Amino acid sequence: MELPKHCEVVEFIFVAGFIILWIHWIWTRRNIYKYGLSFPVLYGFPIIGSLYKIRGVNNISRDLSNIFKDSKSYTVCLWFGWFPTILTADPEIITNVLRSPELLNKAESIYHPIRSIFKGGLVASRVDEWSKNRKLINPAFANKVLMSFFPIFNKAKNNIIEKCSELVDNKEHNLLNAIQTMTLTITAETTMGKYMHKGNQISNDIANNMCVIMEYTVISILLSFMNLGFIMELFSKFRNAKKYSYQFVEDLIHKKLSKTTYAEKSITNTKDDMSSNENFLLTNEENEFTNNEDDLADLSIKKEPNIFIDQAIKLYKQQLFTWNDIISESNTIVGAAFETTANAIYSALVMLAMHPEIQQRLFEEVLDVFPEKNFNAGLDQLDQLQYLDCVINETLRFAPPVPVIGRHVTKDTQVGKNVFPKNTQILISILHLHRRTDIWGSNANKFDPEHFSAENFGEAQKCAFIPFSRGKRNCIGLRYAMFSMKIILSGLIRNFIFETDFKFANLRFTNHVALKYLEEPELKICLRS
Repeated sequence: MELPKHCEVVEFIFVAGFIILWIHWIWTRRNIYKYGLSFPVLYGFPIIGSLYKIRGVNNISRDLSNIFKDSKSYTVCLWFGWFPTILTADPEIITNVLRSPELLNKAESIYHPIRSIFKGGLVASRVDEWSKNRKLINPAFANKVLMSFFPIFNKAKNNIIEKCSELVDNKEHNLLNAIQTMTLTITAETTMGKYMHKGNQISNDIANNMCVIMEYTVISILLSFMNLGFIMELFSKFRNAKKYSYQFVEDLIHKKLSKTTYAEKSITNTKDDMSSNENFLLTNEENEFTNNEDDLADLSIKKEPNIFIDQAIKLYKQQLFTWNDIISESNTIVGAAFETTANAIYSALVMLAMHPEIQQRLFEEVLDVFPEKNFNAGLDQLDQLQYLDCVINETLRFAPPVPVIGRHVTKDTQVGKNVFPKNTQILISILHLHRRTDIWGSNANKFDPEHFSAENFGEAQKCAFIPFSRGKRNCIGLRYAMFSMKIILSGLIRNFIFETDFKFANLRFTNHVALKYLEEPELKICLRS
């Protein structure tokens, strides 16, 4: 009997080993196939799955549309690289997922790169860290604190009005960069206590570097589906942008920490002086205003609202926050507020420029509330701007700031009638949810604030409108964003007419974490009489 050759033995071992590994792979993922196949399935290729259908950063929104069309369903099971994924734009499934206490972890395929880039933070952190930090940070976004930001929002409104006044020259201009710089200035002052003067080069530089980070982040996310996100560290432009942004935030923290320490020493010295001076007497009236530590602080520093960085430093000193918590949450808040708010304001102006009849109706409402061009908006006045609410909501529907969010399934989880298998990524396409014609009507792909009129905005539409996510992990800055947008837009519309030659039909979107225009429409600015 002839013995098999050495090479045949090696070949047999190799093939047998491959088959065993393949069987092990299938067996360990049996629940993915068992439960995942209950959804419509889009089959792909080995290793890359259906990732080949995403043809580039600039085509993500359109490619996801094609996936929904190919599967003939608003929920589809597929593989994106190494990740079994359920992609959905179904309002019932989305509502159940976002409200489930079992599905609070963010999708690793999307949020691991974000967590790495921003060193953690509420947006991308795992549930244990998020749960602790969210409770601790919530007071910095309380209604009383937000009300104290109105002077800052009004000042930013006046600054952007002044900037737009310089651009009244019968030419079209790209306003996005100016709006981004403005929102960065607001964010730095309201969350980090950093006041930036108009034209401050630092604010322009940090805005540009933030844009670079967001641009490269979406590439990192696509690479992460193949566990190749580390490649991004080879790009010096990306590394330098992160380094500059980190340094900017750390400098703000150190300055604030130094100021806080100095204030505490001043308070201690003042207390000592008061207790040691026998002739230091106060009348009852005076004593009413200087009988607590906060009022004593006014003797050494100007009293400020308890903004995020104050809360974070307080928690750090109480050992409830680590130094990395301060850095990561600061990076996240500055980055998130900067791009999403700026894009929403810019999108609203673009939509109004393309729809002059809507812009005129909004102007008439703003004129009724603010008869004078120069005004300081308060909460009572903002509440009167009902049509502005409709315009902003329609902008967020048509062009949601963040078009895709996701959850990671840590164990087999039943939500409603669906079972989501362990290690599945649930990706929610907010953009496509907001454009469903069976929910929003035949004009779902048009801009129409009447979508949010009392007659048209019913229960079905409420379930299908999630620009700030929903459930426990919704956006912590929701009210902050709405207040700032309403004040700034009311000021701009009260003072200017916005026009554009860019056609609505030519709008194309791309993803830089936040939704972006593939080609940014330029706007012509005209002074109102």
